[in-house]
Amino acid sequence: MFVVGTPVFYAALFFLGLFLILKRFFKGTAFKVIGINFIVILFLVALFDSFAVLLFNRADPFRISDNFYHHGLKALANEKTSWKSDGVSFYQVYTNSLGFVDEINREVPMKKSGKRIMILGDSFMEGVGYPWHQTVPGILSDRFKEHGVEVLNGAVISYSPKIYYLKLKHFLEMGLEIDELYVFIDISDIIDEVVYDYFIPKEFSESELKWQKLDNFFIKGSYLYRSTKTDYFAMQINPYNEQSPFWGGLGNFYALKPQWTFSPDAYKLYGEKGIASAKKHIDLIRQICDERGIKLHIGVWPWEEQAKNRNGRMQHDIWKEYADKYHIDFISLFDTFEAMPPEELHSIFIKNDIHWNDKGNKIVADYIWQHIVNNSEVKNETAE
Repeated sequence: MFVVGTPVFYAALFFLGLFLILKRFFKGTAFKVIGINFIVILFLVALFDSFAVLLFNRADPFRISDNFYHHGLKALANEKTSWKSDGVSFYQVYTNSLGFVDEINREVPMKKSGKRIMILGDSFMEGVGYPWHQTVPGILSDRFKEHGVEVLNGAVISYSPKIYYLKLKHFLEMGLEIDELYVFIDISDIIDEVVYDYFIPKEFSESELKWQKLDNFFIKGSYLYRSTKTDYFAMQINPYNEQSPFWGGLGNFYALKPQWTFSPDAYKLYGEKGIASAKKHIDLIRQICDERGIKLHIGVWPWEEQAKNRNGRMQHDIWKEYADKYHIDFISLFDTFEAMPPEELHSIFIKNDIHWNDKGNKIVADYIWQHIVNNSEVKNETAE
């Protein structure tokens, strides 16, 4: 995609063609000098634009926007990526025909042949930083396979209850069959609910779908295109865009993410609105599950700082109360994380990151699996 991923390159080609046509009619030296210099400048800008993507703003080619559920992953992707920009921590990402992270590229039939479970969550459940077999869904999938159960992982970075609902609704309407749904709600989901408040799913025309593909192509290949779209168009469409002055800039936005659980100012700024939106969309998920006979589970956990300082319990209490009200299975890792000594707790997270490392993924997967064993028919199978 280098150079050809920037629209400046195509502008340069256009003006080059135009120059070759017009030079037949304009014989003057001035025209040739101005024309050639202008075209050379465009090609140089295209070159620098592509270099800027590599240096400042590299976007994974398998991450795409979606008109039904905002963003997702490209179907049947097989890409090497790195969660951290250290040039070392690379891992392979595979997606299936649904665009879900998977062990390998595979076709997933809409009709299930046995029991099927779907997982929804954000970056924690996508498993950023690690290959499939070291992620929570990957570990759980291996264990469920022994009992003839298929696991589908629909989690993607920066998802929240609104996107969980829209993605679930979209695939169920397409005919996807599942028996159980595990929705893992992160602390950051509350601020993300406010970010996605503007988004309205729509059925795109054929021309709009083609433009969407071109848009994704230029976003990944052009620093200028992506920056311009983010700084000007995205701000106008979404006043709560991550880089909006409303949050005080991107850095402040990320700092604000967990603060609704302990800061009255953050709760007032976005927490109250985000919680109401999250509850509304989890309620819509619950209604869909009830209508289709899908068993719903809800899971939560604290971030490292919330577990260490024990100031993230509002996240636990909100969803525990909701689960109790509607008799939904509730999975919480708050007690487990809060009981860890600070050194041990710190050792299960990626360095300088909020996400679990491979050790943390295994701890979380073991806890969830034990919860499942203790509270479902798997208990009977493992006891035999």
